[in-house]
Amino acid sequence: MQIAEYIPKVQDLLRRKDFPLFDVLQGENFQTGPHGEIKTEKLEQWVFSSNDYSENILIDKDTLTYQITDCSGYDYQAFIGKFIEAVNSFDSIADISAVTLLGLRYISVIPEKENLSWKEVLHEHFHGMQFPESVSWSDNALFAYSTQRGVQIESIKMLSNFQLRIMQNLNGYKYPQDIIKFPLGAPEVFKDINLVTFVDIDHYILLKAAKKHEVIEQLDSIFGELHAAIEEVFFTSVISEKAKIVWK
Repeated sequence: MQIAEYIPKVQDLLRRKDFPLFDVLQGENFQTGPHGEIKTEKLEQWVFSSNDYSENILIDKDTLTYQITDCSGYDYQAFIGKFIEAVNSFDSIADISAVTLLGLRYISVIPEKENLSWKEVLHEHFHGMQFPESVSWSDNALFAYSTQRGVQIESIKMLSNFQLRIMQNLNGYKYPQDIIKFPLGAPEVFKDINLVTFVDIDHYILLKAAKKHEVIEQLDSIFGELHAAIEEVFFTSVISEKAKIVWK
């Protein structure tokens, strides 16, 4: 299926659903072949945004993403209701079977502050190893963690993929580099803050491994199970007791 041919109809529908702004982003993806040759793939992504860019729907050849960069004004039910509406809108025009993954990705951004360090808000088992101070290190140690597990999704009786990543950067970036920043051209770094920690949790199913009608009929239940697992891991295993008080 060529998604591009359906974009005008999708744009017209989303314009009437409070996504009037439209951008086309183009780029290239470079991959190394089995004999060392470089393969170039052109990438195209269509972006539909609300008037203030607080909500964005991104579509490319095999993904549909509903992105909110500030979740302070949203609860889960409001957020997921709009996401399900976006999925159903896309399916009514193009066919959701073109999408590869269906899931939720939550990213918590922790800028380092004098009164609140990342080690105070993350559970102690994510503090990393202690290097000896007797060695003349030429850089600052950055912590990174990654794990992936399978989770049974009861509503459609299939396995999902659960990924937890923790990353740090010393350049003050507000978002991981694979996240599109809105509005385009806005500052990408925190002012006067260098160290930033990302807690990146991605939980999804492979849509092509499921029957389309079962997925469409169970969207609310599927997202509910994906969200519940993320929430349980985040509050039980990832953050500290102090974080639960500070971020209440």
